[in-house]
Amino acid sequence: MKIIRTLGSCAMVTALSVIAGQAETIQRDFKVVGTWGNLSSWQNVEQPFWSEKLPAATGGRITGNAIPITEAGLKGTEVMRLLKLGVFEVAHGLGSYVASENPAIEGTDLSSIAPDFATMRQIAAAYEPTMDQTFRDVYGATIVSLHPWPASMIYCVEPIASIDDLEGRKIRVHSATLGDFVEGADGVVVTLPFAEVVPALEKGVADCAVTDPVSAFKAKWHEVINHVFTLPIGYSITFTAVNADLWDGLDEESRSVMQAAFDEMEDAGWAIAESEQAMGVGCLTGTVECTMGEAGAASLNTPSPNDEAARQAILSDFALKRWSDRCGNDCVSAWNETAGAAAGLSAPTN
Repeated sequence: MKIIRTLGSCAMVTALSVIAGQAETIQRDFKVVGTWGNLSSWQNVEQPFWSEKLPAATGGRITGNAIPITEAGLKGTEVMRLLKLGVFEVAHGLGSYVASENPAIEGTDLSSIAPDFATMRQIAAAYEPTMDQTFRDVYGATIVSLHPWPASMIYCVEPIASIDDLEGRKIRVHSATLGDFVEGADGVVVTLPFAEVVPALEKGVADCAVTDPVSAFKAKWHEVINHVFTLPIGYSITFTAVNADLWDGLDEESRSVMQAAFDEMEDAGWAIAESEQAMGVGCLTGTVECTMGEAGAASLNTPSPNDEAARQAILSDFALKRWSDRCGNDCVSAWNETAGAAAGLSAPTN
């Protein structure tokens, strides 16, 4: 009986500690900007976090007035500048969209550095402290989570059976590192906003385009492309960044509760991206029962071992070398010690 009473007392103390901890958290409604409202990251990761997960974790004391960039009328390149100016306190965004202001940010998702999600997560985790310092220096912000989208693949109007077929084709990309991949494959880089890809493919402004299969399906690319080439060449790593002064100024309890919730969101983001990838490809090609809408009928083309070897050659000869030139020796050395070590790669220094 004495042991039972002791255990009961311990449980009561623990419960009271949790309640006390919740009572000590701040009460705040954060100003938040997310990614594209019509795409999966916002719909399945970011929006549920602010509307449901974080309020539930904090007893309704911490919430977010969150809108996607499509509702705010913004471009992906603008979100961190606005966070720095104080327009938003939290931002979700793609590192590749803000990397033009500091190439070090691009280092978390260089084209073709990871063949699968498990490797990509190890790389992202290894590089996060370096990326965080860059965000603090450039934007006065700190990174509290990183998650991917399904792997970026290649979609073409004309047949594509291998990397060799990209030679001479005009290919839309959304980052400098993906452009390095395209040029390494002897293709021609086309840079267009995501919303303009469908008419560009229809009019022949672009022959192919790169994104993840879920985004491609939701944007109805299957109505204009005829071929899907499922070679992973990137993961569109998405950051969640908070104003650093605000974050550092929070009481320890509030910061701890929020970080735990961000960690759960990050885990969910990785799981959702991996689980959705096959469905996205299936919906584009009509090879599965599509749960996201009426399936397309594009031809499914899978990479061969020769394509995987060619991808690695492009990584070494183009993607890593060109990024090294953009980033500089100090940046590259930091990458080699972190992301590079996790990937088993070494970017060249000059």
